[in-house]
Amino acid sequence: MADRTQRTGTDRLTGRLLRGRAHAEQSVRDILATRTGTRVMRLDYGSDLAALRGENLTAVNVLRAYAEIVEAVHSQEPAVRIARIVPAHLEGRAGVIGFDLYLRFYTYGHLGDYSVVEDMDIRVPVTALARGTGALA
Repeated sequence: MADRTQRTGTDRLTGRLLRGRAHAEQSVRDILATRTGTRVMRLDYGSDLAALRGENLTAVNVLRAYAEIVEAVHSQEPAVRIARIVPAHLEGRAGVIGFDLYLRFYTYGHLGDYSVVEDMDIRVPVTALARGTGALA
């Protein structure tokens, strides 16, 4: 039987080797930061969080962001499952929202093996929703 290997990739900023959790965290951040339809040959890659930019910070829109985050991550990252999402106001009165993601990381999930699992968490500063009607950059 062949040895199981962790997923391996390169850090997008430094070019250094990334394995396991570090690679999965970078992948989740990249999925959420990439607008669907912008990657050549991978038009389904990314999320539609940008469509929520400038929308009012209402319970319905926060729920739409939750749904988009879960759908994008679960459909594109086999080693990660979201256990819980907690909204966090990042810029107080400006109404910018971020999300604390509590994840289950499956070390060999990319191979279809979900027997080895560990918890991890990420704070994602999604500046998608804002109070009022002005869009944020």
